[in-house]
Amino acid sequence: MKEINAKDELRNRLRSRRRAMGTAQRAAQMAALSGHLLQWLGEHAPRRSVTCFLSYGAEPPTGDLLARLHRAGYTIYVPICEPARLLSWTRWHPGVEMARSSVGPIDEPVGERFGPEVMNEVDVVLVPAQAVDAKGDRLGQGGGYYDRFIESITGLSRVPRLVSLVFEHEFLSAGQIPVEPFDQKVEAVVLPSGVRNLTAPPRPDTLELG
Repeated sequence: MKEINAKDELRNRLRSRRRAMGTAQRAAQMAALSGHLLQWLGEHAPRRSVTCFLSYGAEPPTGDLLARLHRAGYTIYVPICEPARLLSWTRWHPGVEMARSSVGPIDEPVGERFGPEVMNEVDVVLVPAQAVDAKGDRLGQGGGYYDRFIESITGLSRVPRLVSLVFEHEFLSAGQIPVEPFDQKVEAVVLPSGVRNLTAPPRPDTLELG
């Protein structure tokens, strides 16, 4: 319980700071972040296929990023929250029909849903985070959706890159995020100042991070 309490305390502090940034500052940092991400994807997403989360509340706002990815010709999958805290995936494009999620206060695209096997077609998964540290440890929202999902794709023939998007102050030095056995790492983090490659070891089935 001590680690869980430490996580909740850190998560609450970070959420409060996100809210205090205000809409304009969040949008400005996200615009800079998106520019770095698109440049990086040009070198590391050869099949031009990515996932992107639909932002909620004070998260880094992904609406404009989704539109920019579409204009750049990327195939975009977004997560669908399923019962038992699992994720499925569906295609996103501008004007896609949306409906309220059955398990949370967010609208999600209506369309065919895909399981983890669709990740064989995806270059990069953009993983939401409250914070990421220099070892690649990630603090999420606390639901465990992405930890379960990442664990479920470890046996695929080709595993996509796992990359988080966070505001500048949310990139922490190693060891500042409490870690539990089920927590999954990310391999890179995109900040308003640029892309940082983390200490997760490179895998032979994917491109080297540059």
